[in-house]
Amino acid sequence: MAGSNSIKAYSFVFGILEDRVLNDDNHFCGFISLDDEVIDNLKTLVECELCDTSVDLFKDNQFQVSIGIDELNDEHYPFNCKIALSSQWEKNGFYIGTNWDLLLKSATRIFTPVKQAFFTDTSELTKDDSIHYRNYLKLSSICKFIDEVALPASDNKARTIIYDRHINIVYTLRKEDLDHNLNTEAIERLLHKDLHHEAKVSLVREALVKFLKDKGTNQRFGYLVSNFNAFSSELLLSYQGYVEQYTFDKVRKEYQEKKTEYIQKINETYSDIGAKILAIPAGLWLAVFKLEEAPIGSFGFIKNIVILTLCILCMLYAVFNFSAQFSILKSIREEYKLLFERLAKEHDDECDNINRAKKLIDTNAEWTWWKLTLSNFATIVIFVMVFILSWFSLIEP
Repeated sequence: MAGSNSIKAYSFVFGILEDRVLNDDNHFCGFISLDDEVIDNLKTLVECELCDTSVDLFKDNQFQVSIGIDELNDEHYPFNCKIALSSQWEKNGFYIGTNWDLLLKSATRIFTPVKQAFFTDTSELTKDDSIHYRNYLKLSSICKFIDEVALPASDNKARTIIYDRHINIVYTLRKEDLDHNLNTEAIERLLHKDLHHEAKVSLVREALVKFLKDKGTNQRFGYLVSNFNAFSSELLLSYQGYVEQYTFDKVRKEYQEKKTEYIQKINETYSDIGAKILAIPAGLWLAVFKLEEAPIGSFGFIKNIVILTLCILCMLYAVFNFSAQFSILKSIREEYKLLFERLAKEHDDECDNINRAKKLIDTNAEWTWWKLTLSNFATIVIFVMVFILSWFSLIEP
């Protein structure tokens, strides 16, 4: 509170200082009339080294005596008091200076805003409801916003942005750059979200270079601040366009990947089982050549019975395995049907492409179904042929 009391005391004393002039020592000299309130404020200024510790007392425009401020009392009220006030001062976040422009030349004061300021040119004590002060407090957010996309720097003087070309931004501006209300909330929310972080950095760099490339190095920051709302709108539109394109690419990638995945699954329902029992139809066929004519009860007859039994077992094994794949195929078809129906409903603009991808999967599923059916049929036909040959291999004893 000491800093706040000091700057308020300075504002009070400065406001009643008559015949005020700035001397060569950068002190404001002038005359004031004394009372209890004035003396209390002068003592506060002395504690903060904002004025000389002694004053000159005049009466009827004649110098009378110099006296320490701590010695002033009601006996000195009739005198005209000459004092000297510091014209520049900064302590604990409180600032006294010439004007806004001087304050805003310091990048440090932009990065770390002062809590309150008094400007001697206009006798202005900043207030929270002042548009210039409200905008001033938001400057640090804009600086952080620039720092997130700029090249690393060791000081607060300037930043370099690179996108196809490079531009330098110097953190300096003027009071008039704070005339219009600043809205930084949308940009802050945009950059604080982790989603699409790298893309957002690239978009911000592109937007900054495009927006500021035609301005001089020392004018860029001021131009950005004074037109920040327009810049924010352009950037948000650019990001919205990116998100829409990203969503489109993501959806397209999703259904393309799913199409490939389900076609592979469908083909595997046949290829996996086909590889396992590929030798069975061939074995049935080879069994044909092992059959021989033999009378009932002979060794050849027994061998034919064994071959026929093995053929029955092989046929059943093959048919059961092929038939089991039908349920797997049905499950896969139900799965991708629900997925692609959902994608088509959620993304109307891609509905035709999604449906085409689904039809391609349907075609592969139907072809796989026919392959399983024909394989079952072929296995049974071969077995029937073996059975017929076995029957005709019997001869009378």
